[in-house]
Amino acid sequence: MKKFVFPSLFAVVASTLFFAYSCTDKNNPNDPNSIQGTFKEESTGTAANPNIGVVTVTGTSTLTNPATQNSAIQVAGSGWSYDGCATSLNTLTGHNGSTNVSLVFGSTPILGMSSYTLTSSSILNANQARLIVTNAPGQPDGIVWYSKGGTVSVVSTTANTTATFNNIQCLQYSFLFPVVTVSGALVCQ
Repeated sequence: MKKFVFPSLFAVVASTLFFAYSCTDKNNPNDPNSIQGTFKEESTGTAANPNIGVVTVTGTSTLTNPATQNSAIQVAGSGWSYDGCATSLNTLTGHNGSTNVSLVFGSTPILGMSSYTLTSSSILNANQARLIVTNAPGQPDGIVWYSKGGTVSVVSTTANTTATFNNIQCLQYSFLFPVVTVSGALVCQ
């Protein structure tokens, strides 16, 4: 009988205390923990409209891709200039007008021949690299493209570093279409 009385008594006392607390006045203006109502104009939460009288839109908007077609870019040759090796030991960058192509290595390329796996991630291991294209020809300005995958071959000497790549597909972070295909070479001296 005792096994039944103590749990039942505990449940009755706990529910009585809970009920008594829940019935207390939560709108006491002198209590800093009480719930206080305000007008929407005075509110500072998510319902507050900072521009009274101006309609604001809530919810999410659908992203639209400004790029609509695939394109290709050949890096190297006439019109291309390159940053020097001293600019950054683990980045090769080429420029042609407003188009910039950068190859970021997970570690400084070693002397001799080596190969790196291309990835879109900004966190790179020692044997990984990321190709980044800004303002690709045939695409709207301001879009940044990142390598989807592939490999890059690197030849590094004490005087210069040359990275060659062929048919590397680059995508935007938010969209899987269209694709910018990049081929060519980046050099620093």
